Amino acid sequence: MILWKQRKYSVIAAPSILGLKPTGVELLPKALREEGLVERLNAEYYGMVTPLSPYSYRRDKETKLLNAQTIKDYSLRLADTVNSLLHENKFPIVLGGDCSILIGNLLALRRIGRYGLFFIDGHADYYRPEESSTGEVADMELAIVSGHGPDILVI
Repeated sequence: MILWKQRKYSVIAAPSILGLKPTGVELLPKALREEGLVERLNAEYYGMVTPLSPYSYRRDKETKLLNAQTIKDYSLRLADTVNSLLHENKFPIVLGGDCSILIGNLLALRRIGRYGLFFIDGHADYYRPEESSTGEVADMELAIVSGHGPDILVI
């Protein structure tokens, strides 16, 4: 078995703002790269996964969430990218973007088996859609990935 520290680090930029509102967090991957993060980690830059549809301020009628279908599509593409790296025996480092990118990352890990999560954020991120005043998935991604969310996003 190969240990994680023996694997090559591979950085993916995931500059999504779909689960929040435009605040500038989508600029973080580029800023970190420009400050030399990839080189300091002795990593390779794998590429960027960008949303295919623009941000919408309108809530989905069924889920009451912002950008639900677009987040689903983005999460599937991000999961495919992370899975590609895992199958190449590389250690993916995904730079976001808003917290909704967690959905794609954990979907990738779920596809290969059991996994653990170490999560640090400024708040719980465990709202349920019906409890959210904003409809922002970045307030509820932990609820979603643990099975407490709308079917369109639950992994």
